[in-house]
Amino acid sequence: MRTILLLFLGFVSLVAGSLYTAAQTMSKEKMDSLLSIIQRVKHDSNTVKTYTEIQRYYFNNGQYDSARKYVLLSIPVARKLNDKKRLSRILYNAGIIYTNLTRYDSARLYLDEGVALVTETGDTAVLVHTIFANALLSTYQSDYSGAVEQLMKAVHIIESSGNPGIRILLPQSYGKIGNNLIAENQYEKGLEYAKKALLIKNYPDEDRYKVLLYLDISDAYIKLKKISEAKQYLDSASQFNSKINNILNSLVLSSEGHYYDVTGDYPASLRAYARAYKLADSLNSEYLKAEMGDNVARTYLNLGEFVTAEKYALESNAIAIKLNQYKVAANTYSTLKEIAVKKIDFKKAYQYAELNKSYTDSASNIETKKNILNLEARYHQEKNKKEIASLQLSNAEKELAVVKRNWLLLIGGASSTILVLLLGFLYRNSRQKHIIAEKDNILQVEQIKFLERQQQLVSLQSMINGQETERSRIAKDLHDGLGGLFSTIKMHFSTLQHERNELQKDPLFTKSYEMVNTASEEVRRIAHNMMPEVLIRIGLVQAIQELCNSISAGKLLNVSMQSYGMDQRLNSSTEVMLFRIMQELINNIIKHAKASEAIIQFNRENNRLIVTVEDNGLGFNMAENEDKKTAGLQSVESRVHYLNGKLSIDSQKKLAQQL
Repeated sequence: MRTILLLFLGFVSLVAGSLYTAAQTMSKEKMDSLLSIIQRVKHDSNTVKTYTEIQRYYFNNGQYDSARKYVLLSIPVARKLNDKKRLSRILYNAGIIYTNLTRYDSARLYLDEGVALVTETGDTAVLVHTIFANALLSTYQSDYSGAVEQLMKAVHIIESSGNPGIRILLPQSYGKIGNNLIAENQYEKGLEYAKKALLIKNYPDEDRYKVLLYLDISDAYIKLKKISEAKQYLDSASQFNSKINNILNSLVLSSEGHYYDVTGDYPASLRAYARAYKLADSLNSEYLKAEMGDNVARTYLNLGEFVTAEKYALESNAIAIKLNQYKVAANTYSTLKEIAVKKIDFKKAYQYAELNKSYTDSASNIETKKNILNLEARYHQEKNKKEIASLQLSNAEKELAVVKRNWLLLIGGASSTILVLLLGFLYRNSRQKHIIAEKDNILQVEQIKFLERQQQLVSLQSMINGQETERSRIAKDLHDGLGGLFSTIKMHFSTLQHERNELQKDPLFTKSYEMVNTASEEVRRIAHNMMPEVLIRIGLVQAIQELCNSISAGKLLNVSMQSYGMDQRLNSSTEVMLFRIMQELINNIIKHAKASEAIIQFNRENNRLIVTVEDNGLGFNMAENEDKKTAGLQSVESRVHYLNGKLSIDSQKKLAQQL
């Protein structure tokens, strides 16, 4: 339910950044007048200015397709006028508009051209804003590290500038860095930058930016489970926002609702979410209305008011489906499923569970495509760097050939002494050419290795993502489908048992009921092992501890776990990967080692993580088994390499597997 905060923060930041134009507000009548003027005058600088004012009008009204039309009309006119400074600002506008249209390739194309042009014109303000736009584009693509890298460049430019008009952009830079670090779960580092931004005073729109900073800090503290600190900054955001009383109200109310939801104060949470829902309705913002409506429905469900909860959930679901908001639609179907279960309407609950699974898969596919596009963008960026290096080397060779030809023309009529010098120069040129040829060969070999590594990375990522998606799907099918069916059967058995007392003494009935109960627990256990809920909600350490407890309860193997420095969670994909590795290693011990005890140790220090798995089993001969690795160990090795790690296996009288 927190997705709305990050997405809407990005939207507010984007609109606040605005388009470069002198126009502040514009009526529909003025816009129509400008259109009529364009039809009567020739293309000059006033035409470009008018196009920009019109695109600003459409942009501020959320009509991005119309804004795109006029920014594309202004580009060729600015090129014809050879007004590079104005053109750089128009390219920035185009990048912002295409970002809002989620056409990220086009946005990146215009922004990259804008950076190249503004570097030539020396307009530092436009350069910093264009870098901000590139960072925002990376954030929209979930490339938070790329966004932070862009923003660090902006900070360097701002801090190096002596222009006060440039230096006032510093708090925005720090705040954006903090926002992206928090989104990447680097909470402590993100808090450091956000608080650093709070120390800066007296810059334009200070109150609005401070509200955003306070909300970011409050959100980070909630995720760190530091509730009192989160409340302190949330109150500060409310206090500052009361001075502004603008669109940020929805962000503050959403954060308040989430805070009270986390603390279990559902009446207070409902009041905040309901106000946010009413504000979204008054602003005609259907996207925000769908998000807030689902939050209101979920809160009514927590309060036990199922009829009202169902009303809001159905309304939000209809809006989300219309806007292709797959994640919101999936959330509303989940809420409707829980409401149906509370009403003991298992048929409808099953239908909602199927729809929830379908829309969750659609949302997951969109996220996967986004990650693949991000990976491809990084690949093409590296490829472009290699091509630039190749072109530079080619130019150097051409220059060397020109120098050689000139030397030959000059030496043609020289004396024997100069002939000796010529031989020396020829030798030197030959040596340089040989060196350049060797460097070219080395560059080609490195490029081939780079492409092979990239291809391996893409293949491995696709395979692992596919495995995890399939595991998640099967686990949900087992839990929601077969698990729900078993629950219904158990309910029928229980009803029969109460209605017909003689069945309680029937051994066939009792045995059947026990078998159904055992099968239900087995389905639940299999679904849990394929995608454990504790791993997603609480984290890796707790999930591994639960895995150890589950195995130890079976009496075949006693597994214990120790962890050091694991107070903060890793990113979700790394945690899932490490959990699968631990599952495979423990399965190998159970199948092959004939061990009675095993221990798992996690030792984290800064950015280094060492995971050790040991058991007292039979062990094996390393030399004999080097070429006979099982599919399980090959899977472990692939996942370790994907995490940029190293796998070491030491087997003697006792088996030790170290990651």
